[in-house]
Amino acid sequence: MKNIFKLSALLLFVFVTIGANAQNTTAPVNANAVQTDLAVFNVKVMFHCANGKALLETELVKKRGVVSAVAHLDTKIVDVTYNTKETTPDAIKEYIHQIGYLVEGDPADTKLNNKACSHGDGHQE
Repeated sequence: MKNIFKLSALLLFVFVTIGANAQNTTAPVNANAVQTDLAVFNVKVMFHCANGKALLETELVKKRGVVSAVAHLDTKIVDVTYNTKETTPDAIKEYIHQIGYLVEGDPADTKLNNKACSHGDGHQE
């Protein structure tokens, strides 16, 4: 009777061990691999002073899908990091229009509802 009990216990242990190992057949997850939907859109924006730089950087990140924005005063280029599942470069251009700035390539007759700079295009930093 003791032998049957030992044999049953041994078989139970083997089946539990095999069953646990059979469920663990997936490939290990690489903790360093990060899947991302982020991209960077670089666009020339017609701003001309430090206030415009600050306005673009603070307002763009409030828009859907925009993760960060860095405006370069010397080149007028704005680097916009965005989530490709939430927005597009065309939408980002529209966001910039909403803030009050034109972007390079806008048609000459592009109208803005809001002009961000109240001190005119001739303003010096």
